Amino acid sequence: MLYELNKVTRTFGDRIVLEIDSLSFEARKIYALIGPNGAGKTTLLNQLAFLDQPSSGQLQFKSSAVVYDHSSLTRLRRNVVLVDQSPILFSGSVWRNIEFGLKVRKIPKKERTRRIVKALERVTMADFAHRDVYGLSGGEVKRVALARALALEPEVLLCDEPTANVDREHQEIILKILSHANSVRHTTIIFSTHYLSQSRQLAHHTMLLQNGRLSKNLEENIFQLRVVRRSEELKCRFADHLISFSDPDGLARENGLVRVHINPEQIHLRALDEGEIPEAWIAGTIVSLAKENGKIRIVVDIGQKLQLLMSEKQFFNRPYQVLQGVAVGIEAQGVMLLS
Repeated sequence: MLYELNKVTRTFGDRIVLEIDSLSFEARKIYALIGPNGAGKTTLLNQLAFLDQPSSGQLQFKSSAVVYDHSSLTRLRRNVVLVDQSPILFSGSVWRNIEFGLKVRKIPKKERTRRIVKALERVTMADFAHRDVYGLSGGEVKRVALARALALEPEVLLCDEPTANVDREHQEIILKILSHANSVRHTTIIFSTHYLSQSRQLAHHTMLLQNGRLSKNLEENIFQLRVVRRSEELKCRFADHLISFSDPDGLARENGLVRVHINPEQIHLRALDEGEIPEAWIAGTIVSLAKENGKIRIVVDIGQKLQLLMSEKQFFNRPYQVLQGVAVGIEAQGVMLLS
């Protein structure tokens, strides 16, 4: 196994931003980390790049525990390269940018030249070798950053939102670059994205992060809904109600259709006889109950089948029954745009 994480947490002050009970990555595979902003994707990538130390727990690389001292980290970082969501290029030419890391690693000039030429070919930018980086488009900047990373010939390539803020043409180019690196060079790829469509196109395995935790519920509660805009807040119509969602890359269009995932652990439930129901909540009927891995899975018919999860403690404090009338409240941060 390439990476193994056991009871890994990362906290900032009193806030837990990452809490991974158990997670592993195989070599030579492509993994997609799906999740909304603030889900913990960047924090996890920084852990995998050995740029940050867990607050607790253990990270292993190639079956050895990671030791967080300078010499050990320097050695480990030669295997792994992280491409940031907004990569920074040095002033000067594209060639100079790609060459920088190779010089730091004391790669001989002849070998540097070979790698740079090859990397530029892989990102289809051979004609840009001596172009000044000033004036490059956002998509071209990301391709140069990928060439800079690939020239180092890493065992693992980590990419934080590699297709964010670029046009659709560059998105396709970038995904092809990553696929080629894996299929031809056998580079392990781990990339984060908001979009399930990209992970299905490229990844061997997809992981959903919500509030710093892994969720096993990615294939549930996926709906195609129509967008409705109200002032500054984005909403879509769901079962004749309006629910909020975020769209960090601005892909949603008014009256257009979007695919969203509703996190079953961010749905609240209340019996209709418990008093006044908030206006935004949606009435329905429980159609099934099942115990599952220490939680209770409840399916509610609200015109569409909506699945939610609650702890056994919550359930037994207020037991529910099949065919009982209930209302569901959906947290805005639990609605994630997929494509």
